[in-house]
Amino acid sequence: MTAPHDQSQAPSALRNHADVPVWKRPFVPTRREGATVKSLHSRSWNGLTASVTELVCAKSYCADLCYDCARLSIMLDLDGNVPEMRSEKSRSGPDPANTIHNMNFTPAKTEMWAIWNKTRYTRHISFTFADDALKQLVDEEVSPSALAPRPLFYDPALFHIARLFEAEVGRGEDSPRLYGDSLSVALLLRLAAAGDAYRTPARGGLPPRRLRMVTDYLQEHLADNVGLLELANIAQLSRSHFCRAFRVSTGLSPHQWLVIARIEKAKELLVSDKLPIADIAVLTGFSDQAHLSRHFSRIVGSSPGAWRRQVAP
Repeated sequence: MTAPHDQSQAPSALRNHADVPVWKRPFVPTRREGATVKSLHSRSWNGLTASVTELVCAKSYCADLCYDCARLSIMLDLDGNVPEMRSEKSRSGPDPANTIHNMNFTPAKTEMWAIWNKTRYTRHISFTFADDALKQLVDEEVSPSALAPRPLFYDPALFHIARLFEAEVGRGEDSPRLYGDSLSVALLLRLAAAGDAYRTPARGGLPPRRLRMVTDYLQEHLADNVGLLELANIAQLSRSHFCRAFRVSTGLSPHQWLVIARIEKAKELLVSDKLPIADIAVLTGFSDQAHLSRHFSRIVGSSPGAWRRQVAP
């Protein structure tokens, strides 16, 4: 997680790292005189970076939103007027959606301006995308028109995913990679679907041999922080295609399947070994005993300790 940045540090600190891919740099608009960055936190997954930013505005100002990679911004909280979005600085833009949670999608190197007039405070989440992630999506899932510039729209499903990302950014690096990677795919597909040009995806599941290869890999790496890209590569599919095919084959997302497999392994250890529950949690891929207990109680219906006493010989 990045540390908060103040107004004087943010542009140079975040935009001038030649060794960092542009999509991994937390987005801070340039030419934002009159606005101060109160806080900024970000986290990257495969092909996507999410940045949660608070801005305090002392006066009206105009922000240049042109960036070197595609970007989606979603307003989480607002005090004052909704910023106006313009594709040309001197021409008025479209009316906002009937909500404070307006969304804006801007492809790479596309001119876009935000005009802030009587906007006192904003908290928003920005997603910046790797070119490969969008190219793969267009090649397999949607027409290019689905990812055209889209100012001031609203989609409730997209907003729900954004809130989940907000929570993951707040948790930092301790949250499971596979969950965040799956959210990334869901966000990309929903963004395309909201563009009204979504193609109906293929309905087939994984071939049995590839499904077995994936589940065997998960079983062998229960204690590891497995990423979605690893699993998709084993199945020789894109991440989005793999997620859908895996769900068709198993009825579960990869993350859900992994959690259940970890619980089953924990049950084996609870019965066959006298290890402390805290050690079993670590051996089965949970961050600590509380993490194991939360999922165990949800899936099994009792705590690990109570279940161990019930089945003990």
